[in-house]
Amino acid sequence: MPLYHTPAGPVEMLEWGTGEDLWLLLHAAAAGPHSLSGLAEALLAPNRRIVAPALHLYGQTRIDAPGDRIDQHVTVARAALQIHQAIRRTLFGHSMGGLVGVLTAIGGAPIDRLVLYEPIVVGCLKQDDPQDRACRDWDRGILTKFDALLDSGQVEAGVACFVEAWNEVTWDRLPASARARLIAAAPALAEEVRAGSHHAMAATDLAAIRAETLILQGAASPAITHRMTARLHAMVAGSRRVVLPACGHMAPVQQPVRLAAAI
Repeated sequence: MPLYHTPAGPVEMLEWGTGEDLWLLLHAAAAGPHSLSGLAEALLAPNRRIVAPALHLYGQTRIDAPGDRIDQHVTVARAALQIHQAIRRTLFGHSMGGLVGVLTAIGGAPIDRLVLYEPIVVGCLKQDDPQDRACRDWDRGILTKFDALLDSGQVEAGVACFVEAWNEVTWDRLPASARARLIAAAPALAEEVRAGSHHAMAATDLAAIRAETLILQGAASPAITHRMTARLHAMVAGSRRVVLPACGHMAPVQQPVRLAAAI
């Protein structure tokens, strides 16, 4: 993987193709850029360069910037957009990467098209709406249980609880290598999830997004994802929201060809 030295620190990236049609793919928490390899290969086209940076503390990426882990991921996204010359820039974000994509767009980065698969934009949920509040409570309950299990030394049980809440595959059906990687990443995963849950989404900020925006939702995903994407769709002017049948939260990893066709 190429390593670029940016003013904020080194950024490692996977790359496919060449051209001035730049696609930037942002990965989910605990996933890393390799998780989007299938999607990148399915999206390849003439004159298209696709890059998937390792976000902060993934691979060799190390960012020296203020803020929490999510803010540092945004710094990575902005740096990646500046590395390659392009006449059109598409930013794709999955889950946590979707939150990073939204914050990058809000921050005024040069993005022509924003494609989001179930971004974790908890800040879009309204405190005074009963269904939104129930989704927030569900999210808080999962994180509370995750933290409690980690604190008691039950790391695998904590990670399994979190993964099964968001993933349509049960913990015991994941490959042993994937389980080991997730267990090793447990503290960082918990930190990222906590940081993501606290990022507010002001309606005025979202209304200012001018990039063409496509919001993708899996029909089989947790209820909270449906509420978040519906709220985001209502708040981003001119956005489109598409629900994909028989897809879950991990569709960018598990069904990349189908997702590429939808995009």
